[in-house]
Amino acid sequence: MSSLNEPPVLGAGQPIGTRLKGWFFAAAMLLSAFFGVLYIVTPLVVLLFVKPPLWRKMLDRLVGIWVIMPGALCNYIFGANIRIKGDFIKHDEASLIIMNHRTRLDWLFFWNALYKMDPWLCTSEKISLKGMLKYVPGAGWAMQAASYIFLDRSFDTDKTKLDNILNYYAETENKYQLLLFPEGTDKCPKATERSRVFAEKKGHVHYQYVLHPRVTGFVHIVQAMRRANNIDYIYDVTIGFGDAIVQSEVDIASHGVCPKEIFYQVVKYPINRIPQSDEALGQWLINLWRDKEEKLRRFYEMPRNVRQFPDTPDGMEYELDNNTDMAQKWLIGFWCFTTCFWMFMFFQSAIMFYWAIIACIFYAAVHKIYGGLEFLAIDRFNHSKQYGAVSQDPEVLNT
Repeated sequence: MSSLNEPPVLGAGQPIGTRLKGWFFAAAMLLSAFFGVLYIVTPLVVLLFVKPPLWRKMLDRLVGIWVIMPGALCNYIFGANIRIKGDFIKHDEASLIIMNHRTRLDWLFFWNALYKMDPWLCTSEKISLKGMLKYVPGAGWAMQAASYIFLDRSFDTDKTKLDNILNYYAETENKYQLLLFPEGTDKCPKATERSRVFAEKKGHVHYQYVLHPRVTGFVHIVQAMRRANNIDYIYDVTIGFGDAIVQSEVDIASHGVCPKEIFYQVVKYPINRIPQSDEALGQWLINLWRDKEEKLRRFYEMPRNVRQFPDTPDGMEYELDNNTDMAQKWLIGFWCFTTCFWMFMFFQSAIMFYWAIIACIFYAAVHKIYGGLEFLAIDRFNHSKQYGAVSQDPEVLNT
């Protein structure tokens, strides 16, 4: 069920041709991620034990090269036109990106939007995701290798994870852009009802187009990044849809449905303009979401043929040039070819088959012992720093 003036929500009941597109899309994503982790990422694990900073840089690049493909496939398979306008997101400056979470696919379309703005953003973006996604074989392992943040949506259990990974981001001295959905979940009917009950209980207005944001986690993340001196900007991103809404990964994969018109607007806020105290920072987010509700109301009241977000004073609309368009097509071909090759070798070569079995056992063991590959990376990075500090100690050097 969509909100007032929103386009219809698509789901089951599609013709076989449409569903075949979804099956191909899902197979391309899951199989390329699965075999890519087995035969590219796993051999690189040795770097975790000999040079953790190099592991971090290589995995950022490798996963960034992969995430370009799913967004591009949305365009070429489903005809999705993803438009992004507004302020430029800088890939070489640390920042927090906050976005309304209309569907469970917002992050997928955003990969394509970031590629249009600056392809390097695909290598420097990190995402805060639901904890269950880390258990997906292949794709979940890849996201662990990229050190994405997996949350259980309970601040008491998530606080330690957040602190560990945010400190890791800062200590690597790499500049990341962390994507956070302050609403905590997508705006499905159940979440919308929970938000309505919350609004009635607190005496707030019930929103039609967004959910009430969860202030505690947002404040904690911003203040932790501030303490680490690892945040330059907060980017407020608003997503809207023109022709249709597709709520979940199941809908696009099983039923082959995908929106054709996706719009993003980016507004930049320098961190020195953001309130300092926890209370004022939380109120800033609440006010921002109230304005976002109004922005989306105006957006959806426009006729579909002219529907778009306004530009920002220093912003623009971003499009692919010939080089980035060609690179995107080349990467689709690369991942499709290598995935087919790996699948063939998996069944034809005993070495490749047993390597895959050993790799799966390794990732299961890492999860059991460390809680995930991202925490093994943190452990090895901290160990290398401690070893480096000891080796530079004058007393050690003189012994």
